[in-house]
Amino acid sequence: MLTKIQNPRSVANPAVNKKQAIVSQKDLNFIYRILKSNWWIPLLVIPVLYAIGLFYTYRLTNVYKASTEFLLKPDDTYYKNNVLNDQSFYGLSSYIDNSNETRIIQSYDLSSEVVTKLLDKIQVSYFIVGKVRTTEQFSGTPFRIRVNSLNPAFYERYFDFDIIDYNKYEIKYEDDGKPQVKTGEFDKELVDLDLNITVERAENFTPATEKAVKDIFYQFTIHSKDYLIDNIRSNISVENPEYTQILRVSLKDVIPERAVLILDTLNSVYAVSKLKSKFELNERTIEYIDRQLNEIKFSLKSIEDTMQNYKQKKSVIDLEWQQTDFLSKISSYDGQRSQMQLQLGALNDLEKYIIEDKDPQFLPPSVFVVEKNGFMNQAVNDLYTKQIELNRMYGIAKETNPAVTDLKTSIKKTKQDLLVYITNTRKATTQQIENLNREILDYINEAKLIPGKQREMLNIQRQATVSEQLYNFLLEKKASTKIARASIVPDIKIVEAPRYAGIDYPDKGKIQKQFISLGLVIAFIIIAVRVIFFSRIRTVEHLKDLTSLPLIGVLPQVKNGGDEGIIVDQEPNSLIAEAFRNFRTNLQYANAGIQAKTFLVTSFLPGEGKTFTSVNLATILAKSGKRTVIIELDLHKPRIYKRFGLQSQTHGITTCVSGQNSYEEIVSETHIPNLYCIYSGPIPPNPSEFVLSTKMGELIKRAKQDFDYVIIDTPPAGLLSDSIYLIQHVDASIFVLNTKTSTKREISFIEGVIEANKLTNVLLLLNGVARPGRRYYYQGYGYSYGYGYGYGYGKGHGYSK
Repeated sequence: MLTKIQNPRSVANPAVNKKQAIVSQKDLNFIYRILKSNWWIPLLVIPVLYAIGLFYTYRLTNVYKASTEFLLKPDDTYYKNNVLNDQSFYGLSSYIDNSNETRIIQSYDLSSEVVTKLLDKIQVSYFIVGKVRTTEQFSGTPFRIRVNSLNPAFYERYFDFDIIDYNKYEIKYEDDGKPQVKTGEFDKELVDLDLNITVERAENFTPATEKAVKDIFYQFTIHSKDYLIDNIRSNISVENPEYTQILRVSLKDVIPERAVLILDTLNSVYAVSKLKSKFELNERTIEYIDRQLNEIKFSLKSIEDTMQNYKQKKSVIDLEWQQTDFLSKISSYDGQRSQMQLQLGALNDLEKYIIEDKDPQFLPPSVFVVEKNGFMNQAVNDLYTKQIELNRMYGIAKETNPAVTDLKTSIKKTKQDLLVYITNTRKATTQQIENLNREILDYINEAKLIPGKQREMLNIQRQATVSEQLYNFLLEKKASTKIARASIVPDIKIVEAPRYAGIDYPDKGKIQKQFISLGLVIAFIIIAVRVIFFSRIRTVEHLKDLTSLPLIGVLPQVKNGGDEGIIVDQEPNSLIAEAFRNFRTNLQYANAGIQAKTFLVTSFLPGEGKTFTSVNLATILAKSGKRTVIIELDLHKPRIYKRFGLQSQTHGITTCVSGQNSYEEIVSETHIPNLYCIYSGPIPPNPSEFVLSTKMGELIKRAKQDFDYVIIDTPPAGLLSDSIYLIQHVDASIFVLNTKTSTKREISFIEGVIEANKLTNVLLLLNGVARPGRRYYYQGYGYSYGYGYGYGYGKGHGYSK
């Protein structure tokens, strides 16, 4: 008996001790097979994706960008002196809040002013409709549309515009799903309830160009003012370069000329808005000064009249004023007393506010007169904050909530502290007032020594002096304000006028590269899927890389094998006949010593050549002088009788198993010497039950006794389990693989069957190899497939004692 065949890869080899190469010949063969089988995929997919990318980018609409730059708060400020201070007329500091300016530029009102100025130029959009894409036009169209009135429902709707001749045109649109056609004349108003427009001929529309423009298909759409405003605001952006007072304003638009026009108008409107605010402030300042001057004039006249009347009434001609410093002290003490009384009133108001517990959101105005800083101010603010918080908590919590209770306790404590402080402060203030009153009384008593006339005249004179000084000051500022108005300049300075800044998006070059990359990825995915799932086994090397199962033979591709005839009998000198003789030799060497005489031939799918192999293998064995029989156990679709040029058989295996015929009656002799055949017979309704019957095993056992070789043709193992069941009756199983259909999936299936059923002696036959070369047929079994030296059977699939 034969022992288990040793895998030649485990045989001692000097090359084993050498360092393994990074890329082996096996890897190179694998890459070569992939390239050879799939080279056409990237050559097809990439140009197709590139063409799609070209078409896609051609249809894309370019969005352009225009930009402008201006400087905020330039050094050439128009005036340095003003009513408020001596640094800048309007009190502007050197710092500019650029975020505010950015918001102003992007504001609705500013965009609205821009749209109002440009409404005649941008309200209507014109399009030229081509076969592939539609292109918007801003200039160059042979007509311009002026909108007189429009039904609001018609805004943003597309109208078809056809030029009939030099004088007439036609507008087509849909209204409530019904087509509408309006015919009008150029340069005349189209009077319609919903669409009142005037279409004017452009300068480039002349009788000479009439024929050319008539062949063009135009469209137009009318935009509402809100649409235009929103469009500008959504496409405008403002940038502030770091550490500068420069603002860069950019606008995106499909028409670069329109973007430049809008930015230019925006600059003008923004500059005017900055001037407008200055002029308004200037005018309000002058109006205020005039009102104050009128009041002072009236006050001076009243003082002068009082002085004159007093002199006339008291018969005063000229009195010498005495003790000016003394009177000044009286005035000073009187002012201090007034301040103390004001503080006392504030304390009383605060005490009343605390005791009455009024609405915490309204503090008495005099609360903060008492002191600017210190305990009083801090305590009042704290009380106010806590009461507001208490009101807020009442809205979200109940009276019994611990947080509410704690807050009320804290408020009560703060009020008590305030009341104590108010009481103490009031006592101190009252004492100070009493002291001042005593001082004032002392001075008044001493002032009584001064004649009453002198005292009254000093009071009148003092009022007159103050009014005159204020009057002169206001006259001076009024003059400087009027001078400042003449030199007002904007707070911005154009650094860079609006200009075209190129295409913003799309980046067509990048998109085309992305399509090429996508083509590469798709090609790679297709190749990967083909390699993983659909890579057909075309060569012996490929098959060896996929499995360690023994390969027993290689059959070349036969163009006219057909479904009939036996090619090794019809063409004994052909390459395929030589391949079958080589197959027979390999089979005999592989089974030397174990006397294997029963072979099962199957495949994974139909059409791989199992029946072709079975018939020709049996024929080549019979021609060697061995009694050979073919058992046709593909009961589902029998075809062997066609190979022998016969009609469908009325008796065979099915009739024998069912008891209609004996074994001897179904064994048929063929026209080939030593070759016999047991046909399937009539196709039964339940073929698998016949295969599983006990009589089937007895039939195969009888055939083994009567013949040298038994070849069993079975159904495809990938579709039916009949062949797997029948393996128990044979000495060796031959799986036929075809280069046209066989993939790694079949190898996995065969190996899975072997593993699941613990099978041994399973052989592979590769059929349909294109141009296999002489080496597959003349190298001999011992060299090519290794009974003891070559390829070997691999682990788990050899013979054992």
